[in-house]
Formats: sequence, structure tokens, C-alpha cells
Amino acid sequence: MIYRSAFVMRAKRKGLLVVSGQLRWSRAHDQCTTLVRADEAGSEPGLDVLVSSDPGSAVLEEWDRLVDTVPESDVAQLSAWARLRGDAGFRPLYLLARLDDQLVGGALVLERRVPFVGRVGYVSGGPLVSPATARDRVVDPLVSAMGALGRKRLRAVFVQPPVDGNDVAVGLREQGFRQSKAGIAPGASIRIDLHQTADKLRHGMSKANRRRARNWSERGVTVRLGSLDDAVLVADLLAGTAEYQQFEPLSLEYIQRLYRELDAGGHVIVFIAEIDGEPAAALLCTRCDGSVRQRISGMTRTENARTAGVSAATVWHAMLWAKSHGYDTYDFGGLRVDAARLLLAGDREAAAYLTGSEQFKISFGGDVFLYPGQVELISSRVLRLAYDISRRTRVGRRIIDIGKRVLRGGRGR
Repeated sequence: MIYRSAFVMRAKRKGLLVVSGQLRWSRAHDQCTTLVRADEAGSEPGLDVLVSSDPGSAVLEEWDRLVDTVPESDVAQLSAWARLRGDAGFRPLYLLARLDDQLVGGALVLERRVPFVGRVGYVSGGPLVSPATARDRVVDPLVSAMGALGRKRLRAVFVQPPVDGNDVAVGLREQGFRQSKAGIAPGASIRIDLHQTADKLRHGMSKANRRRARNWSERGVTVRLGSLDDAVLVADLLAGTAEYQQFEPLSLEYIQRLYRELDAGGHVIVFIAEIDGEPAAALLCTRCDGSVRQRISGMTRTENARTAGVSAATVWHAMLWAKSHGYDTYDFGGLRVDAARLLLAGDREAAAYLTGSEQFKISFGGDVFLYPGQVELISSRVLRLAYDISRRTRVGRRIIDIGKRVLRGGRGR
């Protein structure tokens, strides 16, 4: 076999197994590589697709640069996210497509061994294709490699394609993936076009938000940028919100690690709202390519903070900050698919169906959108049957819900 790619040659020298059109695992090195030779598949000549759990720091830097150039990409595809999720027991597998030795696409797959099941993997917001490369040259080899990974390495793999990934979803279904209801990532969201003027952005808000905005200065509400030193404050405010809304909050250690990992590449920003100098609300956003996305928020539960609209103040200032720094969109970070469909259909009863958090998000205007449908591949027939049966029982659905929260970053009890 002729290895046309220098990257493939480096992988071979590291003792990794590189096999045309197949996937093999080296127990000695606990490393794997996949080589999909597109010329043999009747596709793009000169394109190689490899999988590795440790492609090296230089390649990871190259991958992070690619993620940062893809419109609407998310930090969940960055190597920093893989390090963060490593604390929760996940290990990365990097699916990398190279065309004439240039990185043109790929995906970060996070895998974890589950008792009695085996290795389970998920992809949030991938695979990605470089905007400098024609998508049709890369998508087919990528989805073929993803299918091979799901059959040879993982017992189950769940994929949420990116915003522009309808062709990825179609290709994965052709590889044997099926529609998934696992909910490994938000299936819908709301985003605001930041190319509008500030006046138009303000006009898009609800009357209540516009009224609060006029009164913030009178009520002593100010918003400042936060730092790692504010992690304790963010955790405390999140814990208060979690107690009020009955969900399990992220730990202080997790928030500190998240900030450190993402701040190194300029992928995180924090906004702190204060009333007369006293912290009242916090909003942590991630940023990638042209989008700023809400990730963590919390507020004190005092009557003064509620009536002053301190949470709305953090969002409004985050939108203005993102606009002033050249970002294209502001993303509210998730919406239930059923709620999004009701809103898109203009259903008059939609407001009654929305949660308090969803009602807050739509109060800023913006456009509701659906991500391409999530897909899954469960290679074992026995496991697939057990999974399908479990979804029909209350206990089974509870177990699946806990697993979903673990995959998405929470901690199930």
C-alpha cells in the first residue's frame, strides 16, 4: 500500500494500525487509526480519513483551528472540551479527514465504557467540514468512517449533526444509522442575527424586557465582565437557581475547569450583573467562530433582583458585547424540539407549553431553528432490542434519562 499522506506515515511510525477501508484496534498501544481510501471507494482521490485517540499536539492545534473556521460550530468539538469531559470518564477519538495532507474535516467522538454494555460514543455538533473545501468531497468518506467506527469499535454511537449538517444526517442514515430520541444535545435553539442595529435588537425584545432595560440604571443595575475569580460566584448563583427550579447544578470544580480550558483559546466569556455593587446574576457563554452561545446562568432569588430583571440584563449586555466584537449570531443554547415546532408553526397555544426558561429565551426575539435530526447506531442486535424495550417502561426511561444527562455533561443520581 502507498501512504500518500505524511500524517499517515507519522501514524504508522507511532506503531498504530492503518488498514485500508477497515478499523482495527491496537491493544498494545490502546490507539486506533482508520484509513478510508476515497479513491478505492470511488470518491475523492487523495483523501484519507483516520481515527486516533492521540493524534499529537500539532494535529490537535490544527483541528482546533478548523473548528474555529466553521460557521455555527460549537466548543463541544474542540480538544479543550475533550480534556474537560475527560474528568467525567470520557476519552476522545478524533476522526480526521485529510485531502492532499490538508485537514479538511472531522469529528470529535467522546467514548465511555458503560457497565454491561461496552464502549458508547457520542458526537455533539459534528462531523464538521472546512468551509474552504467543497462539502461533497468530504462528507461521504467521513460518514463512511463514522459507520465503521460504530460497527468495529463502539457498541453504540449517537450523533447530533451540526447546524448545516443535513447532508451528514442523510449520509449517516445511509450507513445504517437510525433516528434517535436519546437527546444527547439540544435539538433546537433560538438565535439572533447580530448584524442588526442595536435599536432593532432592542425592538425585538418583549415589552417587559424593554421596560426593564429603561430602568436598569435607576435601579442601580450594572453588568461587568467576569473572570476565573468569579467562578465561585457563578457556582453559587447557579446553585440557587438549581434549588428553585429543581435540577442538579454543576460543581464549582467543573465550572473552574471549564473556564480554564476554554479561556486558553478565547472560547469563554462571563457577564456579572450587580445591583448597587452586589452580585445578583451571572451568565457564562461560550464562543466559537462567529457565534456566542449561552451555557450557564444563575441569579439570586430576591424580589429586588427579580423585578429588576438582572438575568435579562446579563443577556442584553452579552448580545451587545458579541455584536461589538464582530460575532454574527447570539445563540440561546437550546430549546425542546416539540416547543420549537410549535413556535415555528405559529401555534397560539405554544406559550402555555413553554417552560419558564423557554419563555425567557423567546422574550428577546430571534429566530427559532431545528438542528438536523439526531441519529444513532447500535451495532449489537441484543443491545438494540434491550434499548428499545427499555424506552417503553418507566424505569427504563428513567435509566436512559440519567444516561442522557451524563452524556450531555450533567450528573445523574
